[in-house]
Amino acid sequence: MREADPTLSELQRALLGYDPTSLEKNLLEWTRERWDWAARGMAYTRKEAHDVVDGVGGIRGEEDKLVLEVAARVAIAERELLIRALAHLLPEWLESNYGLTPVEGATPAPADK
Repeated sequence: MREADPTLSELQRALLGYDPTSLEKNLLEWTRERWDWAARGMAYTRKEAHDVVDGVGGIRGEEDKLVLEVAARVAIAERELLIRALAHLLPEWLESNYGLTPVEGATPAPADK
């Protein structure tokens, strides 16, 4: 049994405490509801995963390479799902929290090279 008071001090709360934002909660809920998209997406990430693993040195055998490719496919599919979730949820969240509204037909700024 714990004898110390479990209430966090201000310092402990600052270092250990965490209050998720509404955006984070919505992202988690949205991705959980569409997790099958990531599972299907793994089928389409084969080449990208192969290219990622192809650049890794020190792989001992084909089994190790296969394991890394599967892990890369999972990571790529999760990345794609998160991008879709952000694209879906972020505009509304920015508008409701900061009053920022997307401009229809606006051309995005060119990316830095």
